[in-house]
Amino acid sequence: MEIPEDKQSQIEAELSRGNKIEAIKIHREATGLGLKESKDAIDALEAKLRAAHPDRFPVKSGCMSVVVLLLLITILLVGPSFP
Repeated sequence: MEIPEDKQSQIEAELSRGNKIEAIKIHREATGLGLKESKDAIDALEAKLRAAHPDRFPVKSGCMSVVVLLLLITILLVGPSFP
């Protein structure tokens, strides 16, 4: 199904901002497809865009490294006070 160019641009912009749900909503509105079909189409488009233009997508940084770092600092600060 052909998507109008303006809608395609909106979808790509939302994906590059990390707003996949909004991209799916726009796709559904433009095509009239169901949720699963639109999600599958957006997943495929996102994979294609990430492969072609990885610099347009923010790198996801997990917060786990921050949690581990804070835990280590806490252990180092509190640790010596225990016998």
